[in-house]
Amino acid sequence: MSALRAVPAEGSDDDAAGHDAAVFDLAPDTAPVAASAGDTTVDELDPRTDPESLTLCALMWSAESTDTTRVAAALNRGDFASPAHAELFTVIADLITENRPHDPASVAAVIHRAGGGQKDAPLRRVLADVVTADAPAVSAVHYADIVLSQSYRRSFHIAGQRITQAAEQGPEEELFDYMVQLGRQQRAAWNRLNAFRAGGMQ
Repeated sequence: MSALRAVPAEGSDDDAAGHDAAVFDLAPDTAPVAASAGDTTVDELDPRTDPESLTLCALMWSAESTDTTRVAAALNRGDFASPAHAELFTVIADLITENRPHDPASVAAVIHRAGGGQKDAPLRRVLADVVTADAPAVSAVHYADIVLSQSYRRSFHIAGQRITQAAEQGPEEELFDYMVQLGRQQRAAWNRLNAFRAGGMQ
């Protein structure tokens, strides 16, 4: 039996719901960098073909509270590769959670009231691009599934980096336990994706 197959099914998976997991001591510098407001340095994609943009657009135009609540509860900012999209999602999700209007004008108002001024100009430009992504409002769950799927795949790149660094720098007596811990984290991420697809996580 391979070592990865030996990862127990039981155990705490709390640190694996997305990319907000605690950074392990063996490989601290391979953790994803937290998204910052107004940072648009991640891939410049056409909003009409970018699942992250389409998810945000659909959420803002959707009047279906069941779908928007489900997406807001299931995703987190770590699921977005673009820091600007992560920031916009946080604003939109907070409005949804508070049962407040979450249309583009309301999102823009939250950004404006935060007092970012010129610093938030890049974020406002991203918002303008997202608004015109032309996503059907009824497709919020569909696009969110794609975002969650991409996030799940990225988590394996991060786990691989951590394993590599642990192999180079970690005490050998801790390596297997560390791999098991990462395996549990990835299993929890897989369970999270499947729960969303099954209609859970509301």
